[in-house]
Amino acid sequence: MIKRLLILTCFVSLLFSSCQKSLKDIIAQTEKATFIIYTFDDFGAPSGSGSGFFIDEEGTGITCYHVLDGDVKAIIKRSDSVIFEIDTIILSDEKWDIVKFKVLNKNHIKFDYLKIANKAPEKGDKVYNISSPLGLIATVSEGIVSSLRKDHHGDIVQVTAPISPGSSGSALLNEKGEVFAVATFQGRGQNLNFGVAFTPQKMDQLESNDFRDYNPKFNQKDSFIILNIPSERSAEIVLNALEFRTDSTVAYFSYTNMNLPSGDEFYIWNELNKKDEGFLIHDLERNKKYYLISSTIGVDKENATQVSLVCSYRFKVFFPPIKEKLGKVDIISDYSSRGWQFKGIDLEKFRNQTNIDLDSYQRDHAFGEMEQGKVEDATSMFSHILDESPEDVQALNAMGIISSINDDDESAEYYFSQAIEYHPTNSMSYLNRYEARRNLKNYKEALDDINQVLTLDSVQPDNYAYRAILYIDMEEWDKAIADWNKTLSTEDFKNDVVAYYNRAFCQKSAGRYIQARKDIQTAYKSTTDPELKKDLRDLYVECGGGKLVKR
Repeated sequence: MIKRLLILTCFVSLLFSSCQKSLKDIIAQTEKATFIIYTFDDFGAPSGSGSGFFIDEEGTGITCYHVLDGDVKAIIKRSDSVIFEIDTIILSDEKWDIVKFKVLNKNHIKFDYLKIANKAPEKGDKVYNISSPLGLIATVSEGIVSSLRKDHHGDIVQVTAPISPGSSGSALLNEKGEVFAVATFQGRGQNLNFGVAFTPQKMDQLESNDFRDYNPKFNQKDSFIILNIPSERSAEIVLNALEFRTDSTVAYFSYTNMNLPSGDEFYIWNELNKKDEGFLIHDLERNKKYYLISSTIGVDKENATQVSLVCSYRFKVFFPPIKEKLGKVDIISDYSSRGWQFKGIDLEKFRNQTNIDLDSYQRDHAFGEMEQGKVEDATSMFSHILDESPEDVQALNAMGIISSINDDDESAEYYFSQAIEYHPTNSMSYLNRYEARRNLKNYKEALDDINQVLTLDSVQPDNYAYRAILYIDMEEWDKAIADWNKTLSTEDFKNDVVAYYNRAFCQKSAGRYIQARKDIQTAYKSTTDPELKKDLRDLYVECGGGKLVKR
């Protein structure tokens, strides 16, 4: 009797253990069936990330509706780093917060996938989650089912397994490794995480496709081509996308202000009616040019658009409608060495490509967080980028600028020096280190940096102005005057009242009062700024002048 009981006990134990799997077994079984989703918004720019999983070997995937809503393209990356493009939205339900889709599978590979649980969970059941919170792919967490509820999504499963930003769309798994819910949102309290119930019966009820109605631009590759390529001259300006409309052709751009000396006083603009000296699309195969019609940024320096420091400003540039299907093109703001230039773009390649530069994606997303004032999140993202790519010049400059903003110019100098070590011909890194060293009053080293900037980029008049400012710090008046002369002789600065004020200050400091008064009078005639007018009047008196009036 004792032996028979022992045998029966062992049999039940074996049967139970065959149904229950360890967390390691579940991870090994399901990890390759899960993925991170990178999305691109209606500007063609990185918009965020989510999670998802396959439900068959043909590449049918599931994620939350809100992960893809409002986007024009999405890429998935499995835990083994293989990348696929989401091709077709099969079915969707905004209320249920579910999207079912197919990935582009040109090589007809077979995918690992998750089985759907037939049995609904109960309170107290173990739950596992494999997702990609904050872009950290294949992150594993566990908890229990704490409640079963109903709300506007339908049947809701409340769990204690963490669901962080980026986990939306991931599978909630039972102890067999079967999916019984899709992680969708967090509550306000601790351990208040939720998923929508996911069963074979529920899937059979999914019949609508409202996603296509609300997201008509999704995967329209011929009319909306995502590019995300930096300018040849400056990585600060990125061509995000090109859209072909019936009434116009639209180029989508983002400009990131990485210029520490200018700070928030940095401006961009597009001049109209400049033909080859302005913005244009050049169809290289037909040798046909399409010139700028309008833009969402200022059309001259006086009406320029301000871009805050370490923030990306998005803008659109409009050209005439183009009926021909373009192949290779140049998209430039000026064929001279100073213009924004995107040369030899093979649009057919971008229509067909599925791969993306994930480093650029994360970096652009981090700049987007900065633009929204999420400095801590952006700093964390930049640090993560540098952990994986220590040579990333934009991430290094961003960390240096953030350090300088926080009055830590020694750390700023370190980051800029690292950027220069990896990229010795990057003028922006020298310019930013110049400013950090100037703040530290290391004037000789700052002068070396600004001289290097002028060696690398002698056509940018701002660089002479930056050196002139440093010479003022050093009280080298003649050298400062010489640089202000060069600055004011350029088209960009010929009417710049601040430059005239600064040259007048240097002339006064050098004892050249007559020349100083001439510059003050020129500036006074051109400005309407009351504070600057007062400063000019005071400086005029210091130069031996009387009452200054606008003539």
